[in-house]
Parts: sequence; C-alpha cells; structure tokens
Amino acid sequence: MTKRIKWFALGAVVAAGAAFIVCNIYKSSRPPATMEPPELDRSPARVYGRVEPAGGEVYVSPNVTRAVKEILVKEREAVAEGQVLCLLENDVERAQLRVGQARVAALSKAVELSADTFERNAELYGRGQISEYEYEQAKLKAELDARDLNVAFGELALARARLEQLELKAPIDGVVYKLDVRLGETLAAGDNTRIILGSDDLWVRMYVESFWTGRVKDGAKYKVYDSETDEYVGVGTVVQRNPYVGGRDFQSGDLQERFDTKFQEVILRLEPKKKNIPLGLNVMAELAGGE
Repeated sequence: MTKRIKWFALGAVVAAGAAFIVCNIYKSSRPPATMEPPELDRSPARVYGRVEPAGGEVYVSPNVTRAVKEILVKEREAVAEGQVLCLLENDVERAQLRVGQARVAALSKAVELSADTFERNAELYGRGQISEYEYEQAKLKAELDARDLNVAFGELALARARLEQLELKAPIDGVVYKLDVRLGETLAAGDNTRIILGSDDLWVRMYVESFWTGRVKDGAKYKVYDSETDEYVGVGTVVQRNPYVGGRDFQSGDLQERFDTKFQEVILRLEPKKKNIPLGLNVMAELAGGE
C-alpha cells in the first residue's frame, strides 16, 4: 500500500512537471500581446533651452592682436550702433595718420602752385613768349602733382581705416552683456568670447522633441524655470517655430536624455521675473498646458 502511494505521488509530480513545461512552451510560441500606446496627451512634456538676447548674441572681436588702451563702456550699459566700446593700442597708426595728413596738405599746396604755373605758361605759350618745351614741362609738373595728391589721399584713407579698426564699435543698438577686457591686456584677433552685445529684450531658445511638437502653439504661454534650481524665471510666449527638426547643440543634464533624439527649435519671448537674467542660463518649461 505504501509503495502504491509513493508511485502515485511520483506520477503526480511528473505529470505536474510535464504540464508546466507544455504550458510554458505554448505560451512562448504565442505572439506577444500588443502593448497599449502611452497617452501622450495626458503626459507632461518637459522641454529645455537657454536664455538669449532676442535675435541672438552679437560678438565683437578685433581684426588685429593688440593691447587694450582705453575702455569706454561698462557691462549692462545700453549702447548705440557705431559707439566705440574700447580702444586698442594705436600709437603707430596715429603717427601714420599724422604723416598722411601732412603729406596731403603739402601736396595740395604743390598742386595749387603747379596748376597756377601751368595756366600762366599756357597764356605765354599762346602768345609765343615761351617755348613748347617750357609749356610741356609746366603741364607735366601739374599732372604729376595732381597724381601724387590722389595717391596721398588714398594713403590717408588707408591710415584712417587702420586706425579705425583699432576702435571696437557696437554693430547694433543694444546692451553690453559681456565685457571681459582690462587695460593693458592683449586681445587676440578673432577672439569673439570677450565682448558680447545683444538686444535688451530676451527670448528662450527651446528644443522640443519631435513627438511633442504638435502640442506647441503660436502665442501659447508657458512658465519657465531654472533647469538646475527649479527657480521660477518668468513667462515665455511662443513667437517662432523652426519648420525643421534636428539635433541639439547642448545637453540638458537629464539622465534619461537620448543623443539620437530629433528636436524642433522653438523661440519663446521671455517676460523675466527679475532683471539681469544671465545669458546662457539653462531653463526648462513644462508643456502640459498653457499658463
């Protein structure tokens, strides 16, 4: 009797194991169940971007490498187009300008004298009182002096241009956002990181992932926060949407960020909560709905 019970129990275990194996094989052979797509309309969409002056930054850089001689503006100062921001060392160019001015003055006087001499000789030659050689010499002298004066004017213009390129001027009406220069410090030609200007108005250049772009509407308002501290920065209004999608030129710091994601560039006009919002500040807006 005991043997029968043992054999019966063993048979039950084997049967259960076989049934388990068959069931798993059956399940694995079936196609996977279709997952329900996420309801994007109900999901909050966090998008990231940076604060910029409206129209973007304007960089001012020298054409030649020189030391800073004089600084004429300060950061956060409003400037007009053409206003001189700072002067670079220009002693040689000023000396060349003075020489050019003196040469133009001397040649202008020479042209007046030679032109007067030619007119008198032309009258004398017409009356037969001087030879043709004397007439031609006076004519040639007047022509050479006039040519030399034209050359001197060209050299003077070049001297002025060389001097002016050592005056770093504002290319737009705007605000000086960065002025990282000091007296006596050398500025390298083409260094566009030291002086930055821009509009007094600010905007936020946001990067919206491609599957969220349908949620962004022209004129919509969104609250903007510092992406690192979550501090409220202000309200942004959508004023422009780039019709193309592509990569992003900065990282948001989001640990789940994918590098192959495509983004649409969206511009928000910023109404800041306070003054002196730093340019380049990384910010975040939530596109769950308008303000």
